[in-house]
Amino acid sequence: MNVLMVHPHDLWHDPWTIRILELARRLRRKGHAVHLCHLPRKEKPGHPPLRRPLADDPPISELQPRQIQTLSNFRLLYRLAESCDVIHLQKCFAAVALPILWVSRIFHKPVHYDWDDDETAIAEIVERRFLSRLQLSIYEKNLPRFASTLTYSSEAIRRKALASGFPADRLWHLPVGADLDRFSPQCSSPETLTGFGLDPRRLTVLYIGQMEGAAHAHLLIEAAPRVLSQYPEIQFLLVGGGEQLASARQGAERSSARERLFLPGYAAAERIPAIVASADICVACFEDLPATRAKSPLKITEYLASGKPVVASRVGEVPWMIGDCGITVEPGNSDALADGILAYARNPDKRRRDGLEARRRAEALFNWDHGAETLLQAYSIGLQFQGGAQ
Repeated sequence: MNVLMVHPHDLWHDPWTIRILELARRLRRKGHAVHLCHLPRKEKPGHPPLRRPLADDPPISELQPRQIQTLSNFRLLYRLAESCDVIHLQKCFAAVALPILWVSRIFHKPVHYDWDDDETAIAEIVERRFLSRLQLSIYEKNLPRFASTLTYSSEAIRRKALASGFPADRLWHLPVGADLDRFSPQCSSPETLTGFGLDPRRLTVLYIGQMEGAAHAHLLIEAAPRVLSQYPEIQFLLVGGGEQLASARQGAERSSARERLFLPGYAAAERIPAIVASADICVACFEDLPATRAKSPLKITEYLASGKPVVASRVGEVPWMIGDCGITVEPGNSDALADGILAYARNPDKRRRDGLEARRRAEALFNWDHGAETLLQAYSIGLQFQGGAQ
C-alpha cells in the first residue's frame, strides 16, 4: 500500500508528533510505501531538536509556514497524492486539512483521519484568539464528514465521532504506543540521575512530558512538600519543556521542597528511555477537563514499557491504560497525588510487583506495531469508501 501521511506540526521539535512518526516507521518496516509531510515551526524553539531522522525513515517533505502558504502546500500535496492509495491526516488544523480535502476530492483518494486529541478543548486553554478557536472548532466538528475511516485515541473522541454521525463500523481504537526495544527496565543507570544533579541513593519520582497545553506538572510540585515531610529520602525529577516551564520553575523555587525538585527542561529523545528506567516511581498527573478526558497519554505507555509503577490521575483513558499495575488518584488533587506516591514509597514489594506487571501490560496492549496493524485494517476498508463518511 502507498500511504501519504500528513501532520500540521513539527516532527523534530514538537513532542506530540511522535505518534505519526512511529506509525509511519512501522508501516514502512512492514513493506508499505510511505511519504510523510509535516509543517515545521516558523520560528524554532529555544531547545534543540527532540529527535532526529533515522537512516531507514520514510521520505519526509516539509510544508510551508502556516496560513500564508496554503497554495504552495496544495501544490506539494497534489504532487504527492497523485500516486498514493490512501491519505492519512492527523489533527484538524486548517493549514493542512484544507489542502488535503482539496486533493482528496480531485483524485478521489480516501482520507483516513487519526483523531488523537480534543483540539477544541485544548485551544480553550492555550489559544487566546477567538477567531482561531472558532476556526479550529469548525474544522474539528466537520472533518469526520470528509473521512472514509477514522481511528480514535480515547473513548471521549469515539463519542465525539459518533455524535458527528460517523459510522461506527469505520471506527478503530488506536491508543498511543511505546517502542518496546528502546523503553526497557534494563536501561537504568545511576549516571543518568547524577547527570541531572540527583542523588541515585534516594528514591526518585519522575514526571516526564511537555509542559504546555493540557499538562499539569504543577500538581507534582504542589505534592512534593507533603511527600518529603513524610519520606525524607526522596527527590523529584520533572523533565519536559514548553510555555509552562518558566512558571513551573518559579513554583518549584518557592516550594519548601525546592532542594529536591529538579526541572532541567526538555531532554533529547535518545535520553528518555534511560531517564524513565532510572526512576523508582513515575507520575502522570492531570486535572479533570475535557482536554484531559480525551487524551491517551504517551508518558503512561513509556512508563509501563520501562517496568515502572505509576501514580496517575483518575481521568479519561488513564484507569484503563494503567489497569492493575498502578495507583490512580483523584484528578486535580495534589494531596491525593502525594498519598499515592507515599503508598509506593513505603512499599518496595508493591513497586516491584506492579513494575513487572507494567511491562507485561505494555507488551500486550501498547506498542506501535499493533497501531500499524490497526491502520492497515482501516486503510483497506477506506479504499471501499472513497466518498467519505456521509
